[in-house]
Amino acid sequence: MKVVHVKDPDSREACLAQLCADVYGQDAGLTPLVTFAGTLGVLFEQQAARLFALTGDEGQTLAMALLSSDLDGKTMELAMLSTPQGDGVQTHGRELVKQLAAKAPLRVLAQDEAGEAFFKSAKIERWIDAEGGTRVGLGPCHPEPANGALPKMVRFDGDGIVKTFKQQPETFETYKTRFLEALERYPRITL
Repeated sequence: MKVVHVKDPDSREACLAQLCADVYGQDAGLTPLVTFAGTLGVLFEQQAARLFALTGDEGQTLAMALLSSDLDGKTMELAMLSTPQGDGVQTHGRELVKQLAAKAPLRVLAQDEAGEAFFKSAKIERWIDAEGGTRVGLGPCHPEPANGALPKMVRFDGDGIVKTFKQQPETFETYKTRFLEALERYPRITL
């Protein structure tokens, strides 16, 4: 197994579409498409996100992660994580997070005790409390928060994207087509 930074635009778009579909599922309404559009149109355009995959010996994708950057580009946050193959969900996802945290100034968000336990098993051992009861795990390469505050992350405006889709149906159709075509391409890519 190895970690691959997915840089090729076609492969990255296919992986991103699959990642959004895996994370949000089919009953999530527009959320997968809005995340896909925001990541492509904002985060990737501003070079504020990177997509990584844990691959098997034959290049098959075992797990994928999207990392987003803070405003200064000094730390990263795990934005999405999935294991599209369905097997080894815990094992492959844990291994990908563990390898990324060992090399990048990574932070993760845990919504509950099970999430925190998962990340702790991936060697995320420093934890702080954030707003809304969320726990933030800091990887070994992540600096200590300055004055108790973490850097702000680069985000996209999901509500703004939905408004754009409603006001500009051609934009909606363009992203919908790109998303569906990327999902169709995904099974044929080798990283």
